[in-house]
Amino acid sequence: MARIRTIKPALFTSRTVSAYSDALFRTFTGLLCYVDDKGRGEDDPDLIKANVAPRLKRVTPRVIDAHLAELAAEADPPVCRYDVDGVRYLHLLGFGDHQRINRPTPSRIPPCPKHEPEGLF
Repeated sequence: MARIRTIKPALFTSRTVSAYSDALFRTFTGLLCYVDDKGRGEDDPDLIKANVAPRLKRVTPRVIDAHLAELAAEADPPVCRYDVDGVRYLHLLGFGDHQRINRPTPSRIPPCPKHEPEGLF
């Protein structure tokens, strides 16, 4: 499901984001539309590829998985990957600081046990 999101101009002047390759930048910004209104999504490279780069043959699920690993491994990572009951999920750290959702839809994705231990956003 495509979501309408706003990208703030500060994203383009961020020192961290400016260091990303064009492909990594595409994946990162595409995640803004992929995740739900709580900034969560299923950590499935096939689904993410279908959402963020459906027509780009050079972008494969393996490339998406490598991008997610790179984003999650940063010193101050923008993405957290987690597992709940054997299912892999991810969430964008700071999503709520950068996106204001007018009519939020409740998340069907379980909260991150590390960053949202009580299910609070």
